[in-house]
Amino acid sequence: AERMSQAQPTAVNILDREFLIACTPEERDALIASAAFLDSRLRDARNQARGATLDRIAVLVALNLAHELL
Repeated sequence: AERMSQAQPTAVNILDREFLIACTPEERDALIASAAFLDSRLRDARNQARGATLDRIAVLVALNLAHELL
């Protein structure tokens, strides 16, 4: 049987901060695309809610994404 690919740290940038996220090589492209999508949504929210804390912006974006999924 084939062994599952080992997870490796992959660097993604969100709001100019680098995060290392473990994923398999097969998941890497989707992780990078997801991070870019999230970065875009966070930047849009930050531009619309000037003065809001990063925590508040992150929660608002998370709630909007959850709403879209549901």
